[in-house]
Amino acid sequence: MNDKSTPKIDDNLVSKIVDVFYASMLDDYRVNRYFYSRPIEEQTKPLKKLLYALLGAEAVEPKKLSELADNYFAAAFARGNAKPSLVNNRDFAFLEMFVTGDIVGSDEKPHLTLLCPGHSHFLRLQPIDDNYDVVLEILQNSLNLLNVPQETAAEISAFVASGREGILGRGFAIYDDGDNSIEFRTHG
Repeated sequence: MNDKSTPKIDDNLVSKIVDVFYASMLDDYRVNRYFYSRPIEEQTKPLKKLLYALLGAEAVEPKKLSELADNYFAAAFARGNAKPSLVNNRDFAFLEMFVTGDIVGSDEKPHLTLLCPGHSHFLRLQPIDDNYDVVLEILQNSLNLLNVPQETAAEISAFVASGREGILGRGFAIYDDGDNSIEFRTHG
């Protein structure tokens, strides 16, 4: 995973960027609804571990990267529901036709691929490209706030922008051992 397109930044700077960036994301009404209400430290700790692995000097095995990504998606997007609900996602399945424009009701479902099993927590929230654009904007503002050198900021922004397809479920699994399904299912 660590190749020439991966920016080389130290762990201390990664930690600062994540702290400022994440706080800004949780404060921004355009994207904060996606995040679980856990304390920010519980959400950023697994993200920092994932980024240290991705940006480190040594290559990390895909299985380990998948585990780190799984921990992050669970910490940031998994919803704990202390009260059982009488309503589930199948009760509103008919709304999908309005979102997709498929009034006829074909059996073809959108094809999304999970980066890791925990990625399903995020994809259930149905993020779109506009949301990713907001994330890139917040990242750029965070890098400016921290006075990150222009060249380093450009590398970081390009690195994050390159993850769009995967994060939005249009990429490939980080690791597929056949035990966990990488195909996202919208219902059931």
